[in-house]
Amino acid sequence: MRRVTLGTTGIETSALGFGAAGLGSRVGAEAGARALAEAFDGGVTWLDLAPVYGAGAAEAIAAPFLRAHRDAVQVATKAGLGLGRGYAGGGGGLRAALLPLARRAIGSIGPLRRAVRASGATGNAKLPLTPALLTASLDASLARLGTDRVELFLLHGATPEEVARDDIRRALEDILAAGKARSAGVAGDAAAAGAALATGFPYAVIQSAAPAPGTADPLAPAAGAAGFGRITHSVFGVGATWETLRRRLAADAAAAALLAGEGGAEAGLAAALLARALAANPDGTVLVSMLSARSRARNLAAAAGAPAAAEAGLARLLAGG
Repeated sequence: MRRVTLGTTGIETSALGFGAAGLGSRVGAEAGARALAEAFDGGVTWLDLAPVYGAGAAEAIAAPFLRAHRDAVQVATKAGLGLGRGYAGGGGGLRAALLPLARRAIGSIGPLRRAVRASGATGNAKLPLTPALLTASLDASLARLGTDRVELFLLHGATPEEVARDDIRRALEDILAAGKARSAGVAGDAAAAGAALATGFPYAVIQSAAPAPGTADPLAPAAGAAGFGRITHSVFGVGATWETLRRRLAADAAAAALLAGEGGAEAGLAAALLARALAANPDGTVLVSMLSARSRARNLAAAAGAPAAAEAGLARLLAGG
């Protein structure tokens, strides 16, 4: 696994990161522990967490793995989002303990899956950022993880105004000075990332979605000039990108032939998209799902270098308009 250093933070980690958003919701504790261990065996040492991930269970599931590998693993967690109403205790909504089963049941039913998302039952709620919230959230994350520090602490879904506020900046400076986090950053949209780049210290890392296929990352030049580290997520598309490419793939036999390998044309498409994201962020970390054996194998193989034919197949699909 290729190693990178995130900007001027001095944090050395893997070019591929373990995106843990589904750790505890898409898979349970046993499968999650296995996924973490096998990804680590493949060279992945970056672990991306948040209090809301896995319906609130991800950090606790990751804790035993982290304790066993603390000096070899680099960890990010966040503050700023809370669990949506569907995760609360009491009578209504999808209960966290039932989410892996529930999602398997509805995962193949497109209209039902979209209806659940639209209802807000499984969404996260934006929390107004205050110094007290940042401190309390990080302390709770550290307790769940069983560690005294994380490598990166990110504002999650912050507005540009919150990113630039003096009290938020001072709170992050205090967290860094206390040694609870080695570096600070922003995980959010382009406007929040731009505010972090404009503000500078204590921010040193931005985490944002991969640009749509066929476009360049507008944040990359400013991040590079400012010495910021970059972390990329949503490699396989934001919104309808993946479905659009799948439809084009079904209609373009030549592209399908270029992409087809041992895993088939769709696996080739996923490998090409990941290769594109890694090439677009050569000095940073790209987050992917590693929760299933299939996704781990596919993503680890793609990180080692996608075949030129797969890249040509992706280019053909992108040229389709």
